[in-house]
Parts: sequence; structure tokens; C-alpha cells
Amino acid sequence: MYPNDLAPHGAALTGGPALPRQPDRSREAIRDIAENTGSLVVDLADTAGHIDDIDTSLTRQASTMAEMMEQVAIIARVNGAVLSAVGTVNAATDSARTTVRGGEAKIAAAIRDVAALADSVGGFGDRTGKLSDALDQVARVAADIYAIARMTNLLALNASIEAARAGQAGRGFMIVAQEVKRLSARTAEATGEIDRTLDALGGQIKAMAEMGASAVEQAGKVRRDTAELTAAMQEIDGAIDRVAGEQDSIAEAVGRSDHAIRQADAGFKGLSQGLALTAESLHGARNRIASLIPAGEKLVGACARLGVETVDSRYIAAAQDIAAAISAAFEAEIAAQRITFADLFDRTLTPVPNTDPQQFLAPVTAVTDRVLPALIEPALDLSADVVFCAAVDTNGYLPTHNRKFSAPPRPHDPVWNLANCRNRRIFADRVGLAAGRHTLPFLLQAYRRDMGGGTFVMMKDVSAPIMVQGRHWGGLRLAYRA
Repeated sequence: MYPNDLAPHGAALTGGPALPRQPDRSREAIRDIAENTGSLVVDLADTAGHIDDIDTSLTRQASTMAEMMEQVAIIARVNGAVLSAVGTVNAATDSARTTVRGGEAKIAAAIRDVAALADSVGGFGDRTGKLSDALDQVARVAADIYAIARMTNLLALNASIEAARAGQAGRGFMIVAQEVKRLSARTAEATGEIDRTLDALGGQIKAMAEMGASAVEQAGKVRRDTAELTAAMQEIDGAIDRVAGEQDSIAEAVGRSDHAIRQADAGFKGLSQGLALTAESLHGARNRIASLIPAGEKLVGACARLGVETVDSRYIAAAQDIAAAISAAFEAEIAAQRITFADLFDRTLTPVPNTDPQQFLAPVTAVTDRVLPALIEPALDLSADVVFCAAVDTNGYLPTHNRKFSAPPRPHDPVWNLANCRNRRIFADRVGLAAGRHTLPFLLQAYRRDMGGGTFVMMKDVSAPIMVQGRHWGGLRLAYRA
């Protein structure tokens, strides 16, 4: 018997020394038992393979579930950050609303002050116009005075002439005439000074009037600008109110999202727990099925030892014969010094560049390529159910395969290579390792073979050890459809 962990998906059927031949009726019953048991073992292997597939799928789902839960946790953290940010923005919006409304009050007060200033400037312009009119009236009065002074000067001149004619009698009148003349001169000088002063005042008042007009215009512009600023502040206040409303909607939506995330997280946790329980149940079922395999092994092995012919007998015999022929061929190669004993058992592998799946060369590969095809190719004609016949060493390395599985690898086409370039590869699965490592007369295993594209075929793999000068090199594998 072999350790159970070497039996892929269930079945390993072992052989031993044959017992004496049994009566025909007993042999027929034993054959029925062996074949039924063999079918049961195949079914068990198939079931175990399906359970392994489900277990693999559950493992992937559990991994995906863990990733999804992590994503939900990330979303929850982001959602919480959004909620916090919305709260911060709401506070900032309230502060901005308060600031804007305070600014509106200040702007309104400034507008009132500007309006009062504009009115004051406008009144100043009116007063300047009235002052200009008063100065014009003074100028007119001064002109009249000047005219009167000239007239008085003429009268004083005439009076002086008449007083001179009157002689001594007109001396008093002469004095009066001279005083009047001097008064007229001073009056003329005063009116001239008034005219010059009025001219200067008129220029200044005109400049003041122009400045006042400009100030009135500027005050009007300021009034209009402040009115526009008020409207802008009102628009800003309205915009802040709208933003606050949108923020409230965002906060509500984020709150609903947070609730949904919490529900999703709880659901994912429940699913994860369910997956864990299902996986545990599957492992238990897989172990229970595996526990049935040793009984089937013993029963079919016992039938084989009794020498009863079954559906597997010819494959068992063929595998043993080919293994013996390979052993003899290897020993002949050593004897002919075409390879040394050490090189035959050298497990050093050299990767073949640019191969996918990876292929390897070993010191024995050249010898196996030369001697094995003639020994393994005829096995393919043994039955239409035979899939392959190949030798593997104790590490599962398969140096030389059947020609139909030994095509040159295609670059960048691993799927095609996986099916057609199976030589020079390592098959370290449990079937391959068990076939290469056992030293029983034969080992019959049942397993599911992945044909690619989600297609599986139930296979039987019978193997026999290859011994070279008493040392175990590996095993001959003969695989056929179950």
C-alpha cells in the first residue's frame, strides 16, 4: 500500500503476488466485485475531484469576499470622511452666511453714508451756484458805483471850474468840489479793487463749482456701485443658502449610503461565515470520501493478487512489460557507455529558454529521446482508450513523451503548449509523484484529467517501477480513459 496523500482525488489500486487460481464461479464473482469496486473508486475519485473544484471555487469566493469586505470597509471610511467633510463645510457655510449678512449690514450703512455725502455734495453745488449769482449781483452793483463815481468826478470837475470863476466867493465850494473829486477817485479805485477781487472769486467759485459737479458725478457713481455691491452681496447670500441646501441633501444621501454600507458589510460578513462553514463541511465530506478509498484499494488489490482478469488486467500487464523493457534499455545504455550510472540518476534540471509552461533538460534527456519512443509508442495501439504512455523519474520529471504530445512549443501561446508540449516537463501532482515513487508491482490510480476549457475526463493511470541495477529510477505510466 502507499500513503493516502499520494492518491489524487481518491483512488489508488495496488497489486501484489498472485494467489492460486480460483474456481470459475468464484473467479466470476471476484471479477464482478473488482470491477464494481473499481467503478466505485472511479466514482469516488470523480466526486472527490468535484469537491476539490468546489473547494477551490469557495476559496476563490472567500478571497473575493475578503477583498469585497475590504472595499466595503474602504467605502465606509471614505463615507465617514465625506460625512465629516460635510459637517465641516456646513460649519464654514454658516460662518460665511453670518459674515455675508454682517457685511450686508455694513454695506447698507456705508450706502446710507454715501447717499448723505452725495446729497451734501449736491447741496454744496447749489450753494456754490447761489454764491456765484450773489457775486454777479455785487459786480453789477460795483459797476453801478463805478459809473456813479465817474459821474461824480465829472460833476466835481465842473464844480471846480465854476468855483474858480466865482473867485473868492466860490472858495468854499472849491473845497467841497475837491473833496468830492477825491471821494470819486477813491470810489473808482475801490470799485476797481472790487472788480479784481470779484474776478478772482469768480474763478475760484467756478473751479469750486466744477469740482462740486465732479464730486456729485463721483458720488452718483459710488451710489450706483454700492447699489450693485448690495445686489451682489444678496446674490452671494442666496448662493450660500443654495449651497447649504445642497450640502444638506449630500449629508442626507451620505447618511443613507452609510446605512446601506453597514447593511452590506453585515451581509458580507454573514456570507463569509456561510462560506467558511460550507468549506468546512466540504473538507469533512472530502475526508470521509477519502477514508473510503483504502477499502477499495485493498479489495481490488486482493482481486488482482488472486489472478482474476478484470478490465484493467491488460493495462497492468502492459505497464509492467514496458517498465521492464525500459529498465533493460537503460542498463544496456550504461553497458555501452553511452551514459553513466551517475548521469542516469542525476536530477539536475536546466530550464529551456522561452518555454511556457517551463520545460527542462536533464543529463538523461538525450538517452530517453533515443531509446524510449520505440518502447512507449506501441502502447498507444493497445486500445482506443489509451491516452498516453510515458516514463517519469521519482521527482515527476517526464523527459520524453509520446510524439503527439511533443510538439515544438509556440511562443506566447501557453494554452496550446499546455496540451501539446508535455515533454521535458515536471508533473509533481500527486498522481505523477505516486507513479514515479512507488516500488509496488503496479499501482492503479483514478483521477480527473483537466483537458482545458473546463472539460475533465476520468482517467485511470497504471504504473510500474523502473529499476536500474537494483536502484529505483522512476516509473512507467500508462493512462487510459476510465
